[in-house]
Amino acid sequence: MKIFDYPNGTRFVFNEETSALTLTAMCGMTCGHNGAEDDYSCSGLAVICADEQRLEGAKLKYEILSAESGEFRFAACDANKKVRLEADWMFEQEFDLIDCRYTLSNTGDKPVVIRRALPRWVFSPGEYNVFSHLSRWGAENILQSQSLRGADFHLHGRAARSTVGATPFCVIRDEENMSAAAFHVLPRGNWTIDIHSDVISNESPSAILEAGLADTDLFLTLQPGETIELPEILIQDVPAGDLLKISTPIHKYMIRKRLPDVKLHQPPVVYNGWLYRFTDFTKEQLSEQLKAAKEIGCEVFIVDAGWFGGDDGWGNVGDWREKTGAPFYGNMKAFADEVRAAGLKFGFWMEPERFAEGIPVRKEHPEWFPEHTTRIDLTQPAAAEYFRNVIIDNVKKFGAEYIKIDFNASVGYDDSGSELYCYCSVLNEQLKQIRKECPNLVIENCGSGSLRNDLSTALLYDQAFISDNAHPFETLRIRQGMFMRTLPGRTLNWIVMRPAPERRTKISDTDQVLACAAATWDEAALFDLNYVMISGLLGIPGFSGELAEFSPEIKNKIASYVTFYKENRNFFVDSHVFMLTYPDSRISDYEKYIAFQMQGDRTTDSLVFVFSNSFSRRSVRNFRLQDLNPEKQYCVKRLFAADSEECIQSGAELMRHGVKTVLPENQHIRHIAGLYQVTEL
Repeated sequence: MKIFDYPNGTRFVFNEETSALTLTAMCGMTCGHNGAEDDYSCSGLAVICADEQRLEGAKLKYEILSAESGEFRFAACDANKKVRLEADWMFEQEFDLIDCRYTLSNTGDKPVVIRRALPRWVFSPGEYNVFSHLSRWGAENILQSQSLRGADFHLHGRAARSTVGATPFCVIRDEENMSAAAFHVLPRGNWTIDIHSDVISNESPSAILEAGLADTDLFLTLQPGETIELPEILIQDVPAGDLLKISTPIHKYMIRKRLPDVKLHQPPVVYNGWLYRFTDFTKEQLSEQLKAAKEIGCEVFIVDAGWFGGDDGWGNVGDWREKTGAPFYGNMKAFADEVRAAGLKFGFWMEPERFAEGIPVRKEHPEWFPEHTTRIDLTQPAAAEYFRNVIIDNVKKFGAEYIKIDFNASVGYDDSGSELYCYCSVLNEQLKQIRKECPNLVIENCGSGSLRNDLSTALLYDQAFISDNAHPFETLRIRQGMFMRTLPGRTLNWIVMRPAPERRTKISDTDQVLACAAATWDEAALFDLNYVMISGLLGIPGFSGELAEFSPEIKNKIASYVTFYKENRNFFVDSHVFMLTYPDSRISDYEKYIAFQMQGDRTTDSLVFVFSNSFSRRSVRNFRLQDLNPEKQYCVKRLFAADSEECIQSGAELMRHGVKTVLPENQHIRHIAGLYQVTEL
């Protein structure tokens, strides 16, 4: 027996006689069946179904490729050496994280049909809870939990929509010793996380977690000598099983280890016309909003849907010729020039993966479009070239420096058998090519309002949309879940407002605005301006709605928040977030405080966001801060408040007893917010 010990409490045991490799411990949890192998269904580090064979347990023969400090590489193959799985586990000690990468190869002399290829983690019998996200349009990333009681859990993304139904993330927690591990899948096509409850005799369930490329409809043919990269999987140690400890390590890891390789643009402050008048606008109306957007400090003005489609418009999505009629009469370039003359950059919306029936390109090249889908077959080189060029041509035509990429329609079933692995691989390459050809272009991932928002897309787009939901409070609930797995400084928030109507029963002197309270203006609510703006600062502020009708006084106040963001943009972009309050499974639970601590990278300077959302009279709350220097003194100052006072406290005191937050006390007002700056002296 050979024993290999690694960080995160990870231990492998290799039996040289049987070529069995067993993971016996990880993240404080006992792995294997009581630390050893048992039957095939709950043993080994992978399950592979190739042709008519199911390979797992003793049917896979392992070998150690290297066992260096901080990295463990191994391989597994079948007895006939038809397929070979290679794994590289890299231990990122700074982040308490394991980066697991896998390749699968056909090492035989005949084609092999792969029906499953999933890495596996086996946890010993015990009491387990599984935490995941319920994610649906307008209510994304809402935390859910289930106890493992003999039933299996199947989390998955389908039709290339990686965050519909669930997100590629889960936490498995041993409830007896409160150890836990968080799993993040970086999708390559459709993904799956399967958690099996394996019961043997009278024992408690063993938790068998398998994750990676979806296998519901997988029948991918590998030719002799062909190798594919399987989805990367990140595993986090969750200290003491505390879900509030998940967000910061993954943020730091992505900021320090992954984003420097892709060199994303700094996010600009944008105005987008969608939640102003949808597609029913005139050029003159946009010109009025452009003036207001400039006044408040926006840096990009975006024309959303409504500019394309020849004569028909929306029904011709996929026909990316300009409309000949209103609003621009075939000359959006002139409006783009007006935007630039005002000192802003021009951006526009596209949904390049969706092709409606009857548009010209479908008639010219029917062979590019799979039956019963709205997508183009990107695995055909000519189709991929067309896809890329139609985006680049429009960017150059309008002189755009910003593009919003949407994804409203499912791409459908993949009858090639690759679970959209091939489609998404080419799609990602096209985005990389667009970046090379348009190096100054900022690319926003709208993804149908955050229905394709994962760590893979975080490496392709400059920023990701939080949700089509523009409710200032409900999006805070969405961010509580989202920050467990994605980047706060790359999250674009809606700030959608118009002037409030006359106040018939005035009970305070606060500035009120009418805020969009859904994904359309069919629902709206009165909010304190300070609340709306502080909510928008928890990420990247992005505006829509009726700005032109605001008074100069209100526009100046809005501009002060925008100026604060721009002056501190580097802090915001490279920040990590500590969640100071627990995520809730109900998006509209108003009674509880919501609080976040946003901290700059490689600094202890922080911003503390505090939101009170009930009609109660609770107005004073302490929140314990994280990761300060206990030996240093800190200046705590409330921002954007007329009665702001500064106080000096030690890091030790702020972490032990918390920062005292005081919000206005008024039982008639539901939504009140405070923003506190904590600066090391």
